[in-house]
Amino acid sequence: MKKNSKALPVLATAIVFSLVLSACSGGNSDNSSKNSAAAKPDNAAPTEMQGGPLTKYDPPIKLRSTMAETGKETLGQGDTYSNNVWTRGYENELGIKVSYDWIVPGANYDEKMNVTMASGDLPDLLKVNMVQFEQLHEAGMLEDLTPYFDKYASDLVKGYYQEEDGAGLKPVTKDNKLYALTSFGGSLDSSDMVWIRKDWLDKLGLAEPKSMQDIIKIAEDFTLKDPDGNGKKDTYGIFMNKDLPINAFLLGYHAYLETWIKNDKGEIVNGTIQPEVKAGLAELQRLYKEGVLDPEFGVKEFAKAMEDVNAGKTGIMFLPQWAPFQVMNMVKKDKNVNWVPYPVQSIDDQPAKTQNHLGIGGVFAIRKGYEHPEALIKLLNFQAEKMFGESATKERASYLNGETGLGFQNATVSNLPPNKNVKAQDEVEQALKTKDTSKMGLEAKLFYQDILDYRSGNLDKWNMERIFGPLSSQSVIKYYRDHNLIVMNEFIYAPTKTMNSKQATLDKLRAETFVKIIYGNLPVDAFDKFVADWKKLGGDEITKEVNEVVKGN
Repeated sequence: MKKNSKALPVLATAIVFSLVLSACSGGNSDNSSKNSAAAKPDNAAPTEMQGGPLTKYDPPIKLRSTMAETGKETLGQGDTYSNNVWTRGYENELGIKVSYDWIVPGANYDEKMNVTMASGDLPDLLKVNMVQFEQLHEAGMLEDLTPYFDKYASDLVKGYYQEEDGAGLKPVTKDNKLYALTSFGGSLDSSDMVWIRKDWLDKLGLAEPKSMQDIIKIAEDFTLKDPDGNGKKDTYGIFMNKDLPINAFLLGYHAYLETWIKNDKGEIVNGTIQPEVKAGLAELQRLYKEGVLDPEFGVKEFAKAMEDVNAGKTGIMFLPQWAPFQVMNMVKKDKNVNWVPYPVQSIDDQPAKTQNHLGIGGVFAIRKGYEHPEALIKLLNFQAEKMFGESATKERASYLNGETGLGFQNATVSNLPPNKNVKAQDEVEQALKTKDTSKMGLEAKLFYQDILDYRSGNLDKWNMERIFGPLSSQSVIKYYRDHNLIVMNEFIYAPTKTMNSKQATLDKLRAETFVKIIYGNLPVDAFDKFVADWKKLGGDEITKEVNEVVKGN
């Protein structure tokens, strides 16, 4: 299902880095401006200089936070999580002495934060998930950041949060007040698409797909017509595993799995239980009976099923833009292997659309009562400037720890320019046509150089060609964007109360039922019983809550 397949490393983090005044007691001046005003009231610097996005505190201030371990490879020589290029930069340039109350492995982070929240001894800067944010907000433990964001956020950071109609801040805005910032990479990279062995298409004399019927016919031919030429019936048309990566397949039937969509009445409903899903499952059941799917897919983890793909046994994958990372081994062994991405295709005369989900990588808030709420915003400004601002040209490498390229993970708070990858693809494609790199951004230029390296024979860079080149996953995403072929998940907020208690049960019910239907162990009409059970086991209550939350925001 979507959340399982999307849990694999996405481009935004896998290759990107090769991804006001204090309101205490109603006061309206920060530490630096108070000291400056007291010392030189007649010659004080302009307020905008004292309280600018990257103004240094003098004297320095202290800020407590928490940290998830990022691995020794992310640290420079002699550095630690508590003392590294980022913490030194904060202190030297911002006058913010960051310390960490605790540092734990990433797998234990949420649990440790739950314990910290229960203790009541909160750090100044809270890095939490959406559920924890809601709990802290309901308990009245968070500062209202609205005036500080308006005054302190840099133009660069404000631009990030203006993307997609301000979607990145909507989940953390309550009654028109901003209570946190988010790590928001945009939604475009969540787009689904179809990956096909173009070398198999050419070998069998098949045309590129223009409809869902074409994709089905290609899948059948990849199964029955010996595309690998070994004289054996040992290939499967469609990649499948127990997590059911069928989203892009179902999109051909206008079915939006695990997505909250508006119906004709303007009500928000869950796409998983709509009749279009049943039609797609019926076709998958038929294809399974034909042998187009691996008969053992229902017991195979993603990695195990991907071994078959890399062994040359599968010709179609319904995966997002990061798929090239999964097939690098087979490409390096045989340069003739040619995986090509295509937009999702329609079964009828209505255009197929992708389904996109808002990606919130983390929530950054300030505990109520901390003297310098604006410090959070300055830290975020700092990270944006060193990674993507004017300073990046000269300083970015040091903050990435040179060749490791992973130092960005040790920033106390961080964000990425939303949907930056498709923008980079625009620049790369133009540069490949014109050979003019003078107007390229730093990252786009690196991607461009990688593609030239691949075209010179370095197969290790093939993935960059297929992600950022003219015929790439990002070009498919650009096609969706430019042709208005995106259905957005209407629910972008923290899980509701019933989701927290019942969603796991509903997910299990869906997975088990869908696998049995595809296997033929249940008739297609079993989907109707699944819908009824889904509603009774919490789905109806969740739907009610979702509509209330969306209307309330």
